[in-house]
Amino acid sequence: MKFILAFFFIIILFPAIANEKINSTVDQRVELLSIVFRLAGNPEYNMKFAKKYVEDIHAHFDPYKTDPLISFAKELAGEKNMGFSKVMFLAAHLNFSKRKFSLIKEKESNLTGKWEKADAQKFVSLLNNFYRSSKFEDFFKDHKAFYDEATRRFDLSVNEFDQKWYLDYYGDHEVDYKVVLGLGDGGANYGPSVTPIRQKRLVYAVMGSWTFNNLSEPLFPKETYLTYLIHEFNHSFVDHILEDNSSIEAQLKPSGEILLEMEKKEMKLEGYEDWHSLINESLVRASVVRYMIDHKDTDQSVQEEILKQQKKGFLWTKDLVTLLGEYESSRSVYPTFKSFYPKLVAFFNKQAKKLKN
Repeated sequence: MKFILAFFFIIILFPAIANEKINSTVDQRVELLSIVFRLAGNPEYNMKFAKKYVEDIHAHFDPYKTDPLISFAKELAGEKNMGFSKVMFLAAHLNFSKRKFSLIKEKESNLTGKWEKADAQKFVSLLNNFYRSSKFEDFFKDHKAFYDEATRRFDLSVNEFDQKWYLDYYGDHEVDYKVVLGLGDGGANYGPSVTPIRQKRLVYAVMGSWTFNNLSEPLFPKETYLTYLIHEFNHSFVDHILEDNSSIEAQLKPSGEILLEMEKKEMKLEGYEDWHSLINESLVRASVVRYMIDHKDTDQSVQEEILKQQKKGFLWTKDLVTLLGEYESSRSVYPTFKSFYPKLVAFFNKQAKKLKN
């Protein structure tokens, strides 16, 4: 997870539609929760790139700053570090039916470790009251033209994005995907996922919006947004392997904690203060380089990307890119990314030992 200037964050589609163009949306769950945590004061949800839109948000919602939901959001942020991707994970876990939100039923919740069950239930109950009392539906409808223009521009900008690469690279076809523009998210991008009962895992690329012209119209330059889109979709395939496997977690914890401590300053600047994020970000960033290589980017571009990640504290990026090349060339042995994970565990253990000595 991450965003422009301090933090940053990226997506895909299903095999049958792998060759179709990106069809992004603006999701009221994402906009609503970003507004709630903006009112609660979270810095990552208080960026002001979309000046006119931000003005509209405050003009409409500031009278509701004392709502019980906002007070509870402040409490969660202050006492349980609620913010960043945890907020968007809850958004992805919301079902909206008959003008009412509820938590999507899952066999095993992806919210575990991010939201306590009681907190999530209380938040959703307060959210329904806030949705009605603040007339959020009216606000959302009033900005439909703005949302439609934003998605049109975004889709045109990233139309060369190769969705099928992810399905082949990770060997995971049991997923469906959605690209959502988080127009209230500023420069932050997130990759939440949810697995409803008897359905495929649904993964999101929630793309922030941080470039606007003098008329406050959203701009999505390809050279900027395509890179982050490539990045975030990798999260959709990478993160859940570590999060859902206690054995892998136990094997990686010692080396992950060592690497985090060694690069603590750099990781904090990127918004990563736990070793899970360090491992997942390492894999995602190296996989972005593999995407670039597979799509015939120039060697100079590839080397610049590696150097950029090394400067951010991911000193092992070049070696990890090489290792992932071994994965790509040995797919008969490693049909999925998860099957290659023992090699990745050994890699990070070696890196931790090398940096510690």
